[in-house]
Order: sequence, then C-alpha cells, then structure tokens
Amino acid sequence: MKARMRRLGVAALAVLLLSACAAEEKNVIYAADYPAYDSADALFTGAKLVIEGRLTGTKRVMTEVEPADDATETDPRLNPNAGVTPDAEAPPAGPPTVMTVSSVEVLKVRKGPARVGQVIQVKELGGTLDGVTYEEADATPLKTGVTYMLFLETYPDSPASLLNPEQAKYVVTSAGTYSAMPDNPVRLEDADVQRLSIKE
Repeated sequence: MKARMRRLGVAALAVLLLSACAAEEKNVIYAADYPAYDSADALFTGAKLVIEGRLTGTKRVMTEVEPADDATETDPRLNPNAGVTPDAEAPPAGPPTVMTVSSVEVLKVRKGPARVGQVIQVKELGGTLDGVTYEEADATPLKTGVTYMLFLETYPDSPASLLNPEQAKYVVTSAGTYSAMPDNPVRLEDADVQRLSIKE
C-alpha cells in the first residue's frame, strides 16, 4: 500500500483550493490526497465498517472547521500569530470545508458494528452552501437510490467517511456483482467478500 492517491486526512481535512474564491464565483474545486489500496484485502483491513447499503435520498450539508489557534500561546510553532501586533493585517481566510452527509440504509454488514436496517450517516467532500457549489476534483459522488458496498472510517462524534472516494465504494449490481468506480483498479469479487467478511 505504498502508492498514493488523493486522500482526505482522518485527523484534519487536507484540502487544496484550485479555483479562486472570489465573491462572484459560484464553484470551488477541492483537491485532496488519499491512501491508495492495492487489493480487496487491504480495503477490508483498512476499514472499521464495511456494509452494503442503499442511499435513502436524505442528504444535508455540513462544514468542518479547523480548531482555532490558542491566542495566548507565544510559541510561533504552535501559534502562527504569536508576536503579531493587533493592527497587523490578518491573512485572508480560506474556503470552508463543505461536506455532504447522506443517509444510508444498511442491507448487509460485512465488517464492524452495524446492523441490518440501521440508517447510518456517510459524509463526502463537496456540496452546495450559500449558493456556492463545492466539488472534489475527479470524484464520483454517491447517488440516491443506488446500492453500494462501502468501506468506511467511523468516528464517535462525526458521520462516517469513505477510505477513498473512488476505491472505497462499489456499485452492487442487480446480478449481485460489484462494479468499481472508473479510477479504481481493484476489482471486488463475491469470493473476496465471502472470504473477508467478519461474522460478528
């Protein structure tokens, strides 16, 4: 798992703004760096929760905010504003980290603490907020009504997130097979799923 793809950090969202955020512009493009996975085994190992689920159609937009610097900290390594005079011009604020949260009904549990029929929340980078559309470059958003196999990271106080926006979701077809996203080289077979599923 040495290769790298676009990655959204677990502890902090690493987002690069590709389009200028001028007031008249209505689109902002994010680029992020994700870990790449070279096998189905690696995906199952990396995920805390693996489910087959269907998007219910309920979505909402949220923003994630980085913690503010401690204004009382005098070490410039910990507080970039240490020693700055009050009248110094502050650097312009970056764009918000906008995320779309989808409700997913669990149809099958392959790994982790979930149950069939439960509705879980899954967040993805991007969404529309205050008339501005925020998008992740080259990502394929989850679609309402589609059934997916999802490989997820979970958090105690925030919606789950995909390990990788292209590699951590597979469309479950009507034939019961798993269709990878266009940029995902890892194929997922039913034999892999049966072998790797953890029976709770």
